[in-house]
Amino acid sequence: MLLRRRTWRSINTVTDHDPGNLRIVPGIRNAFGVVLPLVFGLISQHVLSGVGISAGALVSGFAGTAGTARRRTRTMLLATLWMTVTTLVGAIAGAHTWLIVLLTMVSGWIAGMMIGVSAAAGQVGLLSTNALILISTSPQSPSGAFYRAGLVLAGGLLQMAIMIVVDLCTTDSAEADAVTQVYNRLATYARDRTRDTDLAVATALVDADATLRDSYMRMPARAKLYRLLNAAEQVRFYVVALVEMAKGRAYTSQRDESSTAALNALRRVSSIVEQVGGDVWAFAAGRNRTLSTFELLVQAASELEELAEQMQGDVCAHVRAIAVALRQLHRDLSERTVWHLPAEARESIGRRLKKAANSFLSHLTFHSATFRHALRASGAMGLGMLAARALPWQHAYWLPLTANIILRPDFTATFGRGIARVIGTVAGILLATVLMVGVHDKTGMFGSLLIVVFAAAMYMLVNFNYALFSCALTAETVVLLSFFERAPAFVTMEDRLLDTVLGSFLAFLVYLVWPTWQYREIHSVIADAVAAQRTYFHAVFKTLRDPQGTSPSPRNFQSQRSAVRVSRTNAAVAIRQMLNEPVGPTWNPHTLLGVLVAIHRLSDTLLSIEAYVLERRIEEPIGEDVVEIGLDIERGLNLIETIIRRNATETLGDKRGRERAVTAAFAIDVDLAQQDVIARAFVRMDNTAWTIVRMLQMDIVASNI
Repeated sequence: MLLRRRTWRSINTVTDHDPGNLRIVPGIRNAFGVVLPLVFGLISQHVLSGVGISAGALVSGFAGTAGTARRRTRTMLLATLWMTVTTLVGAIAGAHTWLIVLLTMVSGWIAGMMIGVSAAAGQVGLLSTNALILISTSPQSPSGAFYRAGLVLAGGLLQMAIMIVVDLCTTDSAEADAVTQVYNRLATYARDRTRDTDLAVATALVDADATLRDSYMRMPARAKLYRLLNAAEQVRFYVVALVEMAKGRAYTSQRDESSTAALNALRRVSSIVEQVGGDVWAFAAGRNRTLSTFELLVQAASELEELAEQMQGDVCAHVRAIAVALRQLHRDLSERTVWHLPAEARESIGRRLKKAANSFLSHLTFHSATFRHALRASGAMGLGMLAARALPWQHAYWLPLTANIILRPDFTATFGRGIARVIGTVAGILLATVLMVGVHDKTGMFGSLLIVVFAAAMYMLVNFNYALFSCALTAETVVLLSFFERAPAFVTMEDRLLDTVLGSFLAFLVYLVWPTWQYREIHSVIADAVAAQRTYFHAVFKTLRDPQGTSPSPRNFQSQRSAVRVSRTNAAVAIRQMLNEPVGPTWNPHTLLGVLVAIHRLSDTLLSIEAYVLERRIEEPIGEDVVEIGLDIERGLNLIETIIRRNATETLGDKRGRERAVTAAFAIDVDLAQQDVIARAFVRMDNTAWTIVRMLQMDIVASNI
């Protein structure tokens, strides 16, 4: 039952899609780069040269579909250069089966290892291995190999040049879009207040920070976007504090007038944040809308100040603090000043290369899931190339090509992509065949139109939905082969379908022979999230014990908050992958989800405490009773991490310290509503931490019975 239910859940991922990843402009742009060399080849009577350039443009185009201009240019350039090398090597070694099999295995291993460096590096490795497989099917002499490599290089550079020209002619900005996404997600969280929307804000903040770090944007606009991002994070503190009050956690378990006031404030804040997010690019670039945009900030701050006048207590303070943050943002963006980037955005190329090399070397161990994936990919490439050489089919190279594209480090992606690939291939074959056979194309105009349409759709859908992308890719391949090789559509259809099915089966088989089940890694991922949360708590706790030691600033705990966001996002993804695997986990999934929810709650509480610190409402050190509870929270978080990482029950540690903390927490909890916000927050965090400890211990005891 478990196997059937989870396998069906993995199959359901075939329909997953992300509207934000439907890339219209990159699709049209890349399609133009693919078709232009084909047209040139037909007109100049150099069809093979045109096809060679088009092949380089086709493969390199996948490296330029998403991200900042800097990332797309770098990734496309690296992919083009590496593809040129693999084309040269593949064209020379293609005549020797043993040599090309060995080289493909090495290329597959390197591509698998580069996933551990970054997603962009993994994409470069994947595209280069695909180029090696494709070119090896038509061996050349050394001079012919250099000529083919030159054509691929020309195609990649052509695609990159078209991308740069289009970027210069458009006002679209991945950096501004990323910051806009933060404001939109924050507005949604203020309105809906669920764990999913909270996680979406954290993910958007991580993505926006990574995007702004990897950018060629000019200094003033980029620095302004950083200021907008920091303002959004600052507003988030107060939004989280208001959400805590709206849920009745700030005082007692009962909803009261403050909860109702917080809900009203959140609705208004949501609308204002969404309006600010809609004008992010105008703020940064200084377009014609700048004056009205700046007026929006002033007007929004005034509205919030009027709203604060109608409220009392903490709700009034939080709403007023958001107004202050918006006015400060208005001053920062409107004043003429020398703009500076944060230190993390000024990282040198040498330091980045060193970090990439260290990341690659750190995965050279069998304990690394990336290393095991690289070995699987290498084995799959070897078996796939041997099968392609042994089979009598004309296009048998699609077998290792399919296996290379489908095989991923986790089961869910491998299985889901495999099913999507087969479904998309069948649909693409049927679609292209019906169009090619049903329409009598004597002039070739209809075939040319199909090449353009399917090429554009292929790039538009590559990150939107894998089944639809496979459909467009297959249809494009069928039309190209039928158009240039004059191969009947039905023959092309049969070869493509058989190779896809066998390639998918090979990827499944290789993964299942030596699987990397997420349930074996989940304890480490969750423990890392708890450790990041403990570090964040310790930094805030230290400040509360000596509030005069540091001046209030949103950047005080930025590195700790960022680590919590990344680890929490990784943990959520890991749990989702584990639940889709056809094997039962060691830990009770409900327990792990409980730990993740607790991390969410602790993060929210700490963010609300930061809101009070930024409002300068905490000037005196916290009392000894609260310090005792804080130490108990740290003991609890240490214990949670130890239990999860070691998968074993632990003693409760310092019993006397624990008894003193329980006594202090009980004394505060007797009249919770009369205590200050820090005491209430610490009691809640202490209860949450030790509830998780007991739940973990009970889960381990139950699993050992």
